[in-house]
Amino acid sequence: MINTLTLNPAIDKVIYLDSLRKNLTNRIEGIAEVIGGKGTHVSINLKLLGLGNRAFGICHGESGTRIMRYLMEHGVDVEFIHKAGALSRTNYLFVERTNDCTIVAEKGVPLSEEDLAGIIGFMQGKMGQGDFLVLSGDAGNCPDPFVYNGIMNRFREMNLRVFIDTSGPALAKCIESAPFLIKPNLNELSFLCGREVASEDNAVRRALDSLDRYGIEIIAVSLGKDGSIVKCPQGLFKAVPPPVKVRNTIGCGDCYLAGLVYGISEGKSMEETLRIATAASAATAESALSVGFDTERAKALEADCLVRRLG
Repeated sequence: MINTLTLNPAIDKVIYLDSLRKNLTNRIEGIAEVIGGKGTHVSINLKLLGLGNRAFGICHGESGTRIMRYLMEHGVDVEFIHKAGALSRTNYLFVERTNDCTIVAEKGVPLSEEDLAGIIGFMQGKMGQGDFLVLSGDAGNCPDPFVYNGIMNRFREMNLRVFIDTSGPALAKCIESAPFLIKPNLNELSFLCGREVASEDNAVRRALDSLDRYGIEIIAVSLGKDGSIVKCPQGLFKAVPPPVKVRNTIGCGDCYLAGLVYGISEGKSMEETLRIATAASAATAESALSVGFDTERAKALEADCLVRRLG
């Protein structure tokens, strides 16, 4: 079973405007509201790919109710703890005609140790041996900045395959617990290696080799419009997306991760998995929203995704 956890879910208000200018009145051309939070995005994208999954999380108040409703409308199995009183956060995404995207995010409702113990205990009663668990997104509302490590250690005996998508010191700490997969971008890979890593293939290869001691089975390095480089037991691969008309890059990484989870869970080869993940991410870039994609368009793009073995 595939499980996602979102500790700081949100409502995303996507605001479209010609350009975002400081110290001036900016005229809004349109507004859309969707669900926010990387874990919830992965859940929705997995469902669009045809894979059922369970979304765990903690949400609050009326906005929390809307978050759960959005997930249910997409057919996701919602296993959220809902609390009254406060409100789950709202993120404001400013999308300009140039396709530049700026995010202004609220911090979210602070979680207590009791809150975390509650959701972990709840998950323990629902998940099974060998399940997949996606830990992604912001957990800055937790008292422990390394909460993902605590969760991995708590579930160690369940032999979960843990997929990590976070950044900074949290990611650096996470790799010490040997997750199954991590998805750093180039800046995050540089942070992990303690030096700047160039986007050139051999530089990325050397950086990935330096992380072998952590025992991470799959490392997928996102290179933005240039695709990704993935190191796994089957070898080293590079995936390059076809040219698309970009509308909004927010959410592409979440969709790419969902594609990886989907392919691995379905037992597909790494080449096919990367083609699916890359095509879905490219289709997401064509969408005006921060989550979701046109499934038919993603399928059509698969044939134009270049996947080659580097070693």
